[in-house]
Amino acid sequence: MADSYRYDIAAYELSKLLSIEWIPPVVEREIDGRKGTLQIYLENGIREKDRKRKKIEPPDAGAFANAMEELKVFESLAYDECYNFDDTYIQTEDWRVWRVDFSEAFAPVPELLPGCPLTACSKKLYQGLNEFDEEAARAALSRYLNNEEIEACLIRRKLILEKIEALIAEKGSEKVLF
Repeated sequence: MADSYRYDIAAYELSKLLSIEWIPPVVEREIDGRKGTLQIYLENGIREKDRKRKKIEPPDAGAFANAMEELKVFESLAYDECYNFDDTYIQTEDWRVWRVDFSEAFAPVPELLPGCPLTACSKKLYQGLNEFDEEAARAALSRYLNNEEIEACLIRRKLILEKIEALIAEKGSEKVLF
């Protein structure tokens, strides 16, 4: 799988297009002749991997579970590792979930991410996926992704919507959308 700093920027741009805010701002920079990214440092945080190891429980387990479900939807859209507990951070003062490091995302695979079962989605992200402007996405992502990577992402968006709509038809919107 390709590994590029450009995918971090693409993930951030994609999150902005969907009006979701759990990827810290990231920008491209060149330092000492080497291109890469700079991302805001998350203070007062703990990696999900460490939270689990230390058996620290969130104060609102339901809200935390919902945030993790929303993250799975985005990871599937970006085609990045699902349940990546090394790159998932929790800010301890408010239990906000953040995701960093999409450097191996955006494989040009036009299917849902294997091993990443989608079972729920926030109403906000669902709305963002439904109202998604594909031309705006192409324009925003074309600096960081090639055409094949962009088109695969757009196909995954449609597949995610189909999956969520099938879950709503099966279980009802109140059990799928939060």
